[in-house]
Amino acid sequence: MRVLHINTTSHIGGAARAMRRFSQALIENGHQSKFLVGRSKFSDDPVIHLIWEQVARFRTPSKGLKSRIGNWLEKYYGIHPWSNLPNLRITETALYEWADIIDLRNLFGGFFNLWSLPELSSDKPVVWRLPDLWAVTGHCAYPYDCERWKTGCYRCPLLTPEGRKIVEPPPTLRDGTRRVWKAKKTIYDRSRLHLIVTTDWMRVQVAQSILGDARSINVISNGVNLETYRPQDKKLSREKLGLPSDERILVWAAGGKGNYRKGYHLAVEALEVMQKSGAETPMLITMGSEEGWSKPDKLRKIKHFGYVSDPDQQALIYTAADAFLCPTLADGQPQTVLESIACGTPVIAFDIGPMPEEVQDGVTGILVNSRELSKLRDGIERFFLAPVQHRVMGENCRKQALRKYDLRVQTGKYIDLYQGILDEK
Repeated sequence: MRVLHINTTSHIGGAARAMRRFSQALIENGHQSKFLVGRSKFSDDPVIHLIWEQVARFRTPSKGLKSRIGNWLEKYYGIHPWSNLPNLRITETALYEWADIIDLRNLFGGFFNLWSLPELSSDKPVVWRLPDLWAVTGHCAYPYDCERWKTGCYRCPLLTPEGRKIVEPPPTLRDGTRRVWKAKKTIYDRSRLHLIVTTDWMRVQVAQSILGDARSINVISNGVNLETYRPQDKKLSREKLGLPSDERILVWAAGGKGNYRKGYHLAVEALEVMQKSGAETPMLITMGSEEGWSKPDKLRKIKHFGYVSDPDQQALIYTAADAFLCPTLADGQPQTVLESIACGTPVIAFDIGPMPEEVQDGVTGILVNSRELSKLRDGIERFFLAPVQHRVMGENCRKQALRKYDLRVQTGKYIDLYQGILDEK
């Protein structure tokens, strides 16, 4: 089986990491794998190919002008058939001819033209892994409480002055969500796509969308290396990290503190309220860059480890904490939650989207039933009111990880699905 992976980058982001893990599993099982990406820092890697190089021979002055106009219109209103115009010729490249199956990941980021999907899927099976809901909306990857994407986006609440502060990906200059939603529907109606989502919650959302008539919608959870992310002696972990052995500790982790959706501001504010009230306040330790965050620390007990990329160091930090504080406001399936659970560290999270599938209240952590600051503080206090349950919660977490998140099992499911699709073809 020869698989061609298409993604924004070869190295940055969760989609790229998952793609590389899957590629390695394919190779270990005797298959072949190549990448077609928008950007890469591994220019000398023979399996990584830049999309603009592959379609360079199709560039002409007129197509170049149209592409520049299309790219401008895309920034102004959203996807446009003229943007990245030569990319419509991917099916005429040697890479496409080489592949048995096309594996799509993140397709936004100004490198891919969605209008190529009908032809891309006309001759070869195409599988698209959806980490979020961008594929089915007029712009956003995370609609929060908005459900207009089910029937046709319009007057997007995330493209208002307030919404622009939190919308992902970055906002267009004008609200073109209705036109973009209709364009996506037209594209999908002409395409033959198999979909992969990570949770049952995502499956239900996609089934109600313009991709609801896809050839198949398959649920395969993200996976975790259970040999790296594993329970360790908490006292020893704290000693290695220079943390107090007798302190109550919470850990927060994400790519950056300034990402509103990941809720670092709520974690800090909830603990600040506890500190001001005179209540015993847990120590907060963090993994994440300072990007977008400039507020001074007011918490007396806090320690930052910065952005941590080493999995062994991540696992050490998870195991040093009593619980992982995950006040994400919208998500697909946070990898950090799976990693924490694999380490036997319970999770405190809002009861949103897919979180009830990962965190069972009182069993593997605490679910907070409202995205309010006071409720988050109550959830933290409720967790620490019953310290005798923490050991049992930790054991339940590890059992859940062994049952649901084994990376080898998950990659095996991908391979079986892809082989099944090829056999059906």
